[in-house]
Amino acid sequence: MEWATRVLSWTLWMPLIGALLVLLMPRSQRWTAWAVAMVFALLTLGLTFLLAAYFDPTAAGYQFVERVAWLPDYGVSYLLGIDGVSLWLVMLTAALGVLTIGYLGLMAARTDGAEPLERLHAFLFHLLLLETALLGVFMALDLVLFYVFFELTLVPTYFLIALWGGERRSYAALKFFLYTFFGSLFMLLAALWLAFAHYRATGAITFELMRLQAFVAEGGVPFEVQKWLFLGFALAFAIKLPLVPFHTWWPLAMGEAPIPVVVLFLKTGAYAFLRFALPLFPDAAQAFAPLGMALAAIAVVYAAIVATMQTDMKQVALYAVVSHAGFIMMGLFALNEAGFTGSVIQQLNHGVTMGALFLLMGLLKARTGTLEIGRLGGLKAQIPLLSALFLIALLAAVALPGTNGFIGEFLCLFGAYQASREGLTPLLWVVIGATGTILSVVYMLWMFQRVFYGPLPEQLKTVRDLKPAEVALVLPLIALIFWIGLQPLRFTRAMEPAAMQWTGQFEKRVYQPALNTTWFDQGSCRDSFMVEKQAYRAWLCQRSHTDLPPLGRAVPDE
Repeated sequence: MEWATRVLSWTLWMPLIGALLVLLMPRSQRWTAWAVAMVFALLTLGLTFLLAAYFDPTAAGYQFVERVAWLPDYGVSYLLGIDGVSLWLVMLTAALGVLTIGYLGLMAARTDGAEPLERLHAFLFHLLLLETALLGVFMALDLVLFYVFFELTLVPTYFLIALWGGERRSYAALKFFLYTFFGSLFMLLAALWLAFAHYRATGAITFELMRLQAFVAEGGVPFEVQKWLFLGFALAFAIKLPLVPFHTWWPLAMGEAPIPVVVLFLKTGAYAFLRFALPLFPDAAQAFAPLGMALAAIAVVYAAIVATMQTDMKQVALYAVVSHAGFIMMGLFALNEAGFTGSVIQQLNHGVTMGALFLLMGLLKARTGTLEIGRLGGLKAQIPLLSALFLIALLAAVALPGTNGFIGEFLCLFGAYQASREGLTPLLWVVIGATGTILSVVYMLWMFQRVFYGPLPEQLKTVRDLKPAEVALVLPLIALIFWIGLQPLRFTRAMEPAAMQWTGQFEKRVYQPALNTTWFDQGSCRDSFMVEKQAYRAWLCQRSHTDLPPLGRAVPDE
C-alpha cells in the first residue's frame, strides 16, 4: 500500500501546486491561468476517485495512513489518514473545487472587465489554497497538524471576502477572522494540556489522535479535567460550525463573501466535533450531551424563525445552513449509530444541496443584478429551467422524501429520539428540533413563491434562461441529491465500520466502570449485571464479526 500513501499526499497538495503555478503566470494570461487551475482541480478530483476505488468499506480504522516525523522532539508528526467519513468529505471538497472554478470561469466570461476577472490570478490562488486547507482538515490525524490546516482555512477566506466581497466586506472579513481565530486558541490550549498530561504519565509527548484517545480511555485524564478540555475543543468547533449562539459571524461574513467561497466553505466545525472533541473525551461528551442537544434544537428553530424574516435570498439560505447545523449536532450528541450516520449525511448535504442553491443564486444574480426578494417576482415563466433546478434544490433543503435532505434529517432525529428513550437526553429537545422541518418548508416555499411567481417586474423581462454550460455546472449536484436520497446505502456502507467504532466508545462506558468494581458480588445485583454484560458483548460480537478480548476484569463464575 505504499503507493496509496503517496496518493493521499498528492491529493492533499495538488491544489496548492496548482495555486503556485497560477500565481507565477503573467497577469495577461488570464484564461490560461483559469485553465491551469481547472486542470489541477480535476486532477485532485481524479485522485479522490482513485482513493475511493481502493478504499475497503469493511475495514475499521483509518486507511492510507502516512506518518512522517515533523517535529519529533515535540511529538508532532505529519500524520494523514481517512476513514469512511472523511473519504466522502474529501471527495466532496474536490468536487466542489471543480464546480467553483467552473462557476468563476462562467461569471468571468459573462462580465468581461469586471471583478473578479481583473484579479483572476489572485482569486484562483486563494480558492485553491482554501481547497488544500479543507482537505488537510479532513485528513489530519495529528492535533497540531489539524490545527495548522484548521487555521489555514482562515487566511484565504479572509482575503477572498476582504478583496472580492460586498459593500461591507472589510468589516465582515475582520469579524470572521477574529471570531474563528479566537475560538481556535482554546482548542490549542486544550491540546497542549492533553499532550503534556500524556508526557507526565508516559514520558513520551505526542499529539497523535489515536494515542491520545487511548490515553484518555485508559483513565489518563480525570473526569473533572476532561470536562474543561472538552469545552475548549467544543468552543472552537461550535464557532466554526456555526452553532447558535456562536453563529453571528456567519450571515455577515458569508453574506458578503463571493459565491465560490460560500459553496466551498464546508462544515469543518461539525467534522471536528465528530473526529476530535467527542471521541477524545467520551465521558465529558456524555455529560454535556443534554446541553449539546438543547443548543442544537434551539439552533434548528431559532435559525428557521430568523430565516422567515429575511428579505434577501442569500440570507435566507445562510440561516438555513445554521438550522441544518443544528440537525448535525442533534445527530452527533445522540451518541449512537443512527445519529452519527445522519450527521455525516447532513454534512454531505450541506455541500451538495446548499452548494446547488448558492450556485443557482449566483447565476440568478448575474442575470437580475440583485437577490432582494422584494425586487424579484414572476421569474418562473421567464427562466423556467433555472426555476425548476432551484425548486429541486429547495425541496431537498426542506427534506422532501426521496431527496438527500430527508435521509439526513430523518436519521438525525431518529438517533436523537433513540437517545431520549435511553435516558441520555430529554425528549423535549427532540420534539422542538423536529418542528424545524416544518418551519423550513415555510421560509423556503415563501421565498420561492415571491421570487418565481406573481407579476414580472418590467426590468426583468429581458432576463435569459440558463445556458447549457451553466446547466452542466449544477447538474452533478442535482444528480447527487437524488442519488443520496434514493440509494443512501451506497454512501452509508463505507461509514458503518467508523460508526460502530465511534459509537462503541460511548456504549461500552455504560458497563465498563462496573467491571472494575466488586459491587456485583452481592446476590441478584450480580446476576442482573451478568445478563446485561453478556447481552452487550454478544451485540458487539455480532456487529464487529470478531472475537472480543476480555472486557475489563473477568467476573468469576458461581
